[in-house]
Amino acid sequence: MNIDGWSVMPDLEPQRSGERLALVELTGAEDMTAELRKLQEKWGPVAPVDLEPGVPGWLVLGHAEVMEVMRTESVFARDPRHWSERLPQSSSLNAILSPAGRRALYYADGAEHRRLRLPVDEAFAGIDEALTAAMVRGVCSGLIDSFAERGNADLIGEYAAAVSFLAVSGMFGFDEQQGIALLRCAHGVFGHGGDSVSALVTMDQIVLDHVVATRANPGPNLTAKFVAHPNFDDDTEIVHSMVVAICAANEMLVTWIAATLRRMLTDPRYTGRVTGVRRGLDDAMDETLWGEPPVANLPARYAVTDCTLGNAQIRAGDAIVMGLAAANNDPRVRTEDDLFEAGNRSHLSFGVGPHACPARRPGRLVVKIAVESLMERLDLRLTDPDVTWAPSPWSRYPAVLPVAFTPERKPARLPARV
Repeated sequence: MNIDGWSVMPDLEPQRSGERLALVELTGAEDMTAELRKLQEKWGPVAPVDLEPGVPGWLVLGHAEVMEVMRTESVFARDPRHWSERLPQSSSLNAILSPAGRRALYYADGAEHRRLRLPVDEAFAGIDEALTAAMVRGVCSGLIDSFAERGNADLIGEYAAAVSFLAVSGMFGFDEQQGIALLRCAHGVFGHGGDSVSALVTMDQIVLDHVVATRANPGPNLTAKFVAHPNFDDDTEIVHSMVVAICAANEMLVTWIAATLRRMLTDPRYTGRVTGVRRGLDDAMDETLWGEPPVANLPARYAVTDCTLGNAQIRAGDAIVMGLAAANNDPRVRTEDDLFEAGNRSHLSFGVGPHACPARRPGRLVVKIAVESLMERLDLRLTDPDVTWAPSPWSRYPAVLPVAFTPERKPARLPARV
């Protein structure tokens, strides 16, 4: 299965406004870590950037400073009504940073956020992990079947993207066709191409139809838990909260699966462990969270008042993006000693504070099964070491990941008995 849009090669020509670096240029850099260090050397823990050409903002690079922003919603709010910038209708940022009238936990603060967050926390906490694991293994097996006899595949469009959307849509009770439609919408919402606002409108309608159908015929899925929770005032809040959860989960899973697979195929510490993948997979997943977090640049907070952050003078109404990739590689919290770093999970890939990720356990479960299923079954070899990164200001993962392997043979058919 190849998902439309995931193998489109991005245009990564540098786009600058004065001295500000465009976020998409940063995530598309050949060596993002080196680019982040240049920013830190020039600006310190907080750097001025362009969220898109001509739209200014701040990228927080320091580990302590990112935690301060995440934990202090009284100063750094999620509500986009605090943002002083007014984007044109054509801006690709509208769907994420400035969505009109969104009533979801992602865009709320304080008591309103806690009211909308509780149903999400309870829904993910109540997931049956055994049933979820069985569903994900079935998804992975079916996807591998679709290309195993061919001897080659693109592990992004044919596997990582497909696993993520089938796993997420399955958890919410969507069928495969609905899941494909949702993935295409999420692809547009996150700025990978197309009209982000139209993609969000289409996604809302797909989810609303599913909410109505689930209310009439509830099943053992996350949508039924959202529909039944008394904290939601109406279907609009349910739909908007589900869209946030689906988009965030899908984007995180695609990136985490893709980056872990690439690490297993290219890092000398893992390439010799194919036959013993269980011994190295957890380490590879954790190192990926540190070095290549599923969301490299987490949008967004808005300054409620004038303040100082690091060495930057932030004005009320400024937009602030949390640079998780930069913070995770802050030399104040990282060392070059592998033994010292073993077991260190103080990375910020899942966030901290009131908006921290509510789905860490199911997310890790999906990623581990996805990578393990593939590498235990096929003797994968990367066929092109050169990487072109998918075009997004927020995430960093390969647009394609081409591999070759020994083709599987179809089992011989037994002759019919007479």
